[in-house]
Amino acid sequence: MKQERRSQLAKLMATENITVEHQDIPTAYFHPTERVLGLPIWDDVTDDVYDLLVGHEVSHALHTPNEEIEDITDKIDPNNPDAVSSYLNVIEDARIEKKIKRKYAGLRKPFHSGYTELMHKDFFGTSVRPLKSFKLIDRLNLHFKVGNLIDVPFSPDEYEYVHKVDKVE
Repeated sequence: MKQERRSQLAKLMATENITVEHQDIPTAYFHPTERVLGLPIWDDVTDDVYDLLVGHEVSHALHTPNEEIEDITDKIDPNNPDAVSSYLNVIEDARIEKKIKRKYAGLRKPFHSGYTELMHKDFFGTSVRPLKSFKLIDRLNLHFKVGNLIDVPFSPDEYEYVHKVDKVE
């Protein structure tokens, strides 16, 4: 019953008949060209976490270009597609989360509560090692997702990137 309700919510928010699949996967995803939203089947999380996941992935449906990531990474640096993809994903996530919270202001609370819950479950692996040892891209990801819950360290030079990502529309 909850899976069907989450599927219907995703389709309504996306304003299209996207395909929603509930699977045994480590996290949610959205495939922009296939228009498929994948949701993990987790027994130990609240509805706020699922609302966060649905909101995040629906924002990809609404705002992420329908271009294959391989085409984009090849244009930027064909010799380092994984690195380019990681950076694009983090920047895109920051951009689309800002947009979905503007469009559906009611998602702000579930995003905060959901990320708080994921932090308590150590979803981002922050209890294993000091935050300053994380790569810049991982610290940017943490800053834009849970930066209101933890103090993510950046050097003065790195703050330039924080500000640039923050301005991406």
